[in-house]
This record gives sequence, C-alpha cells and structure tokens, in this order.
Amino acid sequence: MGCRAVIDNLIFRTGILCLLVSLCVDATAETAYVTDRLQLGVHAQADALDKAFAKLKSGARIDVTEENRYHARVTLPDGRIGWVKKTYLVSEKPAILRVTEVEQERDKAMAKLESLQSGLTDREARVSEIEAQVQAREAAADADSADLKRLRVENTRLTDRLEAYSFSVPGPLFFLAAAASFLIGCLLSWWWFDRLSRKRHGGFRIH
Repeated sequence: MGCRAVIDNLIFRTGILCLLVSLCVDATAETAYVTDRLQLGVHAQADALDKAFAKLKSGARIDVTEENRYHARVTLPDGRIGWVKKTYLVSEKPAILRVTEVEQERDKAMAKLESLQSGLTDREARVSEIEAQVQAREAAADADSADLKRLRVENTRLTDRLEAYSFSVPGPLFFLAAAASFLIGCLLSWWWFDRLSRKRHGGFRIH
C-alpha cells in the first residue's frame, strides 16, 4: 500500500471520527438560559472577537452543544449556530424568567378568581331571587289561610242562623198567608150573610 493510500485512509477515518463526535455532542446537548444581562451577543467565532450576528435577551433559551474555557457553542431557537460567552449562561432559569412565569401564573389565578367571583355573584343573585319568590308564596299562603279561616267563621255563623230559622215562616210568606186568610174570611162572611138574607126573604136575594 502506497503512502498516498495510507494518508487517504487516515483522513477518511478522521472524518468519520469527527462526525461521530459531532453527533454525540449534539445528542448530549444541555439546555441553558441567558442570565440577567440586557443582551448577549452571538458570534460566529469561538473567540467572540468578530461582530455578533445575533443578540439574545435575558431569559432566552438556547441549546449548548460544545464548551471551551470561556465560550460555549450554542444552537438558537431558529436553528442558527454560534458562540457566546459562557460566563453569562446559567443552568437554572434566571430571575427575570421566573418573575415572568410567576406573573403569568398570578394573572391566571386572578382570572380564575374573577371567574369564580362572577359565578358566586350570579349564584347569590339567583338565591336572593328564589328567597324572594319563597317569601311571596309564603305571604300569599298566609293570606289564603286567613281568608279560609274567615270563610269558615262566616259559614259557621250562617249555619247557626239557618238552624235558628229552620222552623219559622219567612216574612213575605207570612204576609201572603195573612192576606189570603183575610180574603177567604171576607168571602166566607159575604157568603154566610147572603145565605141568611135569602133564607129570611124566602129565598130571594135583596140588593
């Protein structure tokens, strides 16, 4: 085997090794956050001496794929790859991000509380409405009960009066009977007087 073949074989194996190392590094990427600094520049070179092509704000989430003594190779959310100063990376969420999450949780809790308070107000209004209806029905029932008692007393009084007058003759009927008796008496008297007069005069009626 010639020298040229040996060099090519070595280059090939070195490329394969570099590819495997790169894949392993990507597979073991760790999540890091930009610490509480206003902005962090992302550079194309590991020494960060070139001009930053992107700016990361505090709390930005990135994936760290490689590190050296002062810098870290990171993958941005949009897929771009660059280098940042490792000093400003932390493994825990920075305070600004935690505060934002706490504020979001607070807003959710406040919204839920307002919803519960609104529902409670609606239920209280419904309960008040039902109580008012119950009170109105109770008042109507009391009024009906009072009317029923009054009607029972009136019925008892009328029943007593009816029993008291059950054997008496009503006034109009009494006067009618008296008039009829008077008329009948008058007719009988006239008939008796006429009979005696005709008997006294031989059967003839004297006018």
